Parts: sequence; structure tokens; C-alpha cells
Amino acid sequence: MPELAEVRIMSEFINDIADKELFFERIEKSPVSKVKTDLDVFDGGVFTVTAQSRGKEMMVVLEKVGGNVDGSEFMKLKVTLGMSGNWIYLRAGIPEEEQILKHCHLRFISTRGNYLALYDVRRFAKWSWTDNWDKKRGPCPLTEHSEFRKRIKETLYSHKLKDAPLNELLMNQSFFNGIGNYLRAEILHRLDVNPFQKFSELSEGNVNILLDLCKKCCKEAYILGGGQLKDWSNPTGLDGKSFDLWRQCYGKGMSINDRTGRRFWYNPKWEEFVPVEYKESE
Repeated sequence: MPELAEVRIMSEFINDIADKELFFERIEKSPVSKVKTDLDVFDGGVFTVTAQSRGKEMMVVLEKVGGNVDGSEFMKLKVTLGMSGNWIYLRAGIPEEEQILKHCHLRFISTRGNYLALYDVRRFAKWSWTDNWDKKRGPCPLTEHSEFRKRIKETLYSHKLKDAPLNELLMNQSFFNGIGNYLRAEILHRLDVNPFQKFSELSEGNVNILLDLCKKCCKEAYILGGGQLKDWSNPTGLDGKSFDLWRQCYGKGMSINDRTGRRFWYNPKWEEFVPVEYKESE
């Protein structure tokens, strides 16, 4: 968490807020933040903010539009959101909102004194300057679905990961960018095959269904407002009731720690296929 749907929702939230604001080129981080990225490299003047998403990736693009500017100047900030990172908008002069700032570790200050900020109680979120998307991550299953399918069909069958169990493979971001813990549970539950079998053991028909489900589940979670689980909530204020009804497996079936240490939720009918090493790790 956050996964593909949540990152996309937050990117759109940033764009909606930033469409109404200009920002000073003074970017703050909280006094308790341990992120070492130098934020002073983009200084002097006024800038706009836009956000993009690609699977689990978020990129915040800054463009100078006034002040110390010699033509257009862009810089890109890659943001990873950790377990519970979220973006919020705080208005100046409202004490109740300003108190929330202590948990906002990356802050863009608008020319009106408002804050567009990365809220993260657990402090796992990070940011760094970048030139482009992470080359180690695959295409987005939702917005780049053709490229996503092509990469898996042309690459995965000859890769060592072809013999990885499905439940672990779907967490691999080089192929399944944006798929995380709740999405893999829901995708594999709907696929309705043994989730502990190897990818190489799937029929061609089931591979096609799997890839279709990656797009379908991501799209449905996005439309429903994201997985409002644990510490993450939709920044637009939507409640999570519809998402809770949509969930068929995550938090509702059986679960066990996989070899990566992540808790995997699955249909109880597959209990006899749980690998021995999973059981030993409990």
C-alpha cells in the first residue's frame, strides 16, 4: 500500500489542487525527515506542480514560471510512498490543519501560504530527483496494457521467474508494476487456479485471463476510490464502503507469510498446496 489505484488517485488529486495554485520555489521538508535529497537545487521564483503516475511510480514535475527564470526549466521529483504515504492540502490560517504539518514531511508552499504536502505518519516515503521512470519497473498494467502484455509474453517465459509461484511473481515490479498485496490477492482469487503453482505451469488461456484481470482489478479499484486500508484514505474524502464490498479475498480468506515475508491472502480451498517453507515461516 499504496498500489496502482491509490498512486493514480493521488496524482490526480495533486493535479486538481495544483491547477488552482502557484508555488514558491522554497520546498520544505519536516525537521524530523531523514531523506537526504537536496531540495535547494530548485530555487528562486515561482513554479507550477503536476503529477504523473505509472504503476506504483509517482513523478512530480516542477516548472519555473516566474522569478529567476531563463526560459522554461523543469525538474522531476520521484516520490515513493512507502506503506501509508498520502498527499493532502492544508489551508493557511486554520490551526487544526496546521497541526497536521508535523506529519507532512515534504511540503510545497503556495503563493497564498497554503500547503500541498506528503503526509506520512510512518515516515517510509522517500523522494529524489530523477530524469525518467525507473527502468527496472515494467509498464503499467492499466495505462500501458499492450506494452505490459507484450513484456510478459515476450520476456517472462525465458526468465528465471517463470518458475516462481504466482503469488510471489505478482509482487515483482519489473513485470507487474503497481500490483501490491491486496491486488495480487484479488487477482489470483478471481483467476481461480492454485495460486502457489509456477507461472510456467499456467495454460496459455489462463495466462491471458491473468493479464486481463491485472487490468480489470486495477481499474475497478481505481473507480471505487482505492483501497482504503489501514493508514491510507482517499484524499478527496470518499469512504471505502464500496471497496470493502468489492474485496472478495484480501482480509477475508486464509493468509500466510510468503517467502518474501509478506502476508498473502487466498481461498481456503488451496490450503493443501501451501508450500512447506511457507508453513515453516509461520
